[in-house]
Amino acid sequence: MPEKIFKDHHDFEHLRRVIMRETTEGPVPIIELAADPEVMSAVTGMGFPAERALEIYYLGPNPTMEQLQLGLRLMDLSLAFSEKVGYDYVTMIPVVPIPRTEFLARENPQQEGKVRGWLDEHHGLIMNRADLEAFPWPSTEEISLVAMDYAASKMPEGMKVMAVYTGIFEDLKRLMGFENMALKSVEDPELCGEILDRLAVLAEAAIDRCAAHEAVGAVFYAEDMGFNRGLMLSPRWMRQWVIPYLKRFAEACHRHGKPFLLHSCGQIDALMEDLIETVGIDARHSFQDNIEPVEEVYRKYHDRIAILGGVDVDLLARGTPEQVRRRTREILEVCAPGGGFCMGSGNSLTNYIRMENYYAMLDETRKWNQEHGYL
Repeated sequence: MPEKIFKDHHDFEHLRRVIMRETTEGPVPIIELAADPEVMSAVTGMGFPAERALEIYYLGPNPTMEQLQLGLRLMDLSLAFSEKVGYDYVTMIPVVPIPRTEFLARENPQQEGKVRGWLDEHHGLIMNRADLEAFPWPSTEEISLVAMDYAASKMPEGMKVMAVYTGIFEDLKRLMGFENMALKSVEDPELCGEILDRLAVLAEAAIDRCAAHEAVGAVFYAEDMGFNRGLMLSPRWMRQWVIPYLKRFAEACHRHGKPFLLHSCGQIDALMEDLIETVGIDARHSFQDNIEPVEEVYRKYHDRIAILGGVDVDLLARGTPEQVRRRTREILEVCAPGGGFCMGSGNSLTNYIRMENYYAMLDETRKWNQEHGYL
């Protein structure tokens, strides 16, 4: 059985230096955008009603007392998980009470009782201009960093908060429904632009406040922009309507000397120059072997940005521990020696991965670090 922890201490400053490519010395850190409650519960032994997680990840404007209590339990679970495994940070989310189209909760037919959240692709809260005019936008004064404050009071020495923010293009898809958004991006792009502008005001304020918070070490900005074969909308559209906002968000983060990390699923090569040169991202996250193996992305961009994660979630879900170890070792041999690399899954620790595979990824990375004199 592999070791179930990566290390027994926390060193965010080393993680930061690796991300900013200030050192090529180890150990290779580990990093994840997110871990589903089932994974965190399996590691910590702490119970949590995972089927209710969708209610509290993005609290709306009028949370119930029960939802607030669940949120507190989730923060405790996240802290215990990061401390148990040996992550250098704990993930926390600012509260930005935007009313959002509810996720469609669907049970995985191959895993009884395991629920995933899916977006309604056909409908959303804002389908047209009348809906936009009636939409109850929150003010920037309603943004809350209670999660960051709570983590600051509980974190062990050496740990920092990783502030995760769901991107404005993500929210545009959720508010409009993907199908409607795609149609309006051609028929009425200004409508999409007006929604993005409203979302950007909130996002910029939240990111600025997160980055200014003493307990926050970096901002992880999650903005899925691609499918397996290309962007969800054209490069030209994304450059006109999305990239300028992302530049503002990165600048808001950098004003406080904090790294700005980008998560985006899919094939986004068409925007990489924009993301590096215009936006100014410090790192990129999310990789699938069937799109482009992480080693290839590392070879192309590691001299300009850090590369984060890369063990395909499909392998973590359906492979064997031996296959996971072999793939982890392959990635490390290419990406670790040059620095600017952190190990982790290619996307996130989903509730359908096999725990023995997660432990194998951690253990193989720990062994690689030990073999090179870093642990």
